[in-house]
Amino acid sequence: MIILNLVILLRGVKKGIERLSNVLMPMLFVLLLVFCGISLSLPGAAEGVDFFLRPDFSKVDAGVVISALGQAFFSLSLGMGILVTYASYFPKDTMMTRTAVTVSLSDFAVALLMGLIIFPAVMSFGLNDNPGGLAGTTLVFVTLPGIFTQMPASQLWAVLFFLLLFVATITSTVSIAEVSIAFLRDRFRMSRTSACLIILLPLFITSAICSLSLGAVPQLKIAGLSVFDFLDSLTTNFLLPMSAIGICIYVGWVLHRDFIKDELTNYGSFHSHAAPVVQFLVKFICPVLIASILVSQIINLLEQ
Repeated sequence: MIILNLVILLRGVKKGIERLSNVLMPMLFVLLLVFCGISLSLPGAAEGVDFFLRPDFSKVDAGVVISALGQAFFSLSLGMGILVTYASYFPKDTMMTRTAVTVSLSDFAVALLMGLIIFPAVMSFGLNDNPGGLAGTTLVFVTLPGIFTQMPASQLWAVLFFLLLFVATITSTVSIAEVSIAFLRDRFRMSRTSACLIILLPLFITSAICSLSLGAVPQLKIAGLSVFDFLDSLTTNFLLPMSAIGICIYVGWVLHRDFIKDELTNYGSFHSHAAPVVQFLVKFICPVLIASILVSQIINLLEQ
């Protein structure tokens, strides 16, 4: 996968992402719809749908909110510089408000489909009796393959699912790597080949360590957690919220006051009703809310 990432990035992010978007992303949605139809047809699927869509507000606390916030950051690539980097490749006439709404709705649709795939299947096969099989990497690499074995043409569905997962992983790693690659090229005037090698070769080593910590070498732990879980918790619960607060402060208070308006109106090419709302949220609401959730998470950590 590292080699494929390198090939895509060396061809240029624009060409690589266009190829992935035009060919693989439609495949992603088709596979999701197929899995969703199969999962909803399983016996007891209605119980899984009810569990997924009926909220239990008594379970909502600061930890749940920060986890949801971290998930939103990861799925929408917020607080990482990814969207800032990608926006620099957009044509001048791109309507940022429409693009933001389209991306957010597409992300929500995919998340909804995944929930309608996973929870009915989990309930149908009685896997909810094993709480450890309902979280994170265990769900993806252990629980779901167990579900495939109980389905007709199990090998076919397993191949299709992990192909879907592979596509999602490739697009994510390409976007994350492009931020650092663009920085090295712009700041140090490196060639694209050198920048790609500097960023991806360390990722090749560290990603192998993370994956081995999940099972093959379980003694690889930090603070009682596997390397993967520790880094996942660190970035989700602390680094991404802190980065998002910094971005809000910088965009809302350091850059010139008309920056957001200029970006959302293409420097006055058209009027945007969203511009003043976004500016108010970025300056006052978003940093306060994110900071309050982050502080609650830190307090909970200290009390443990």
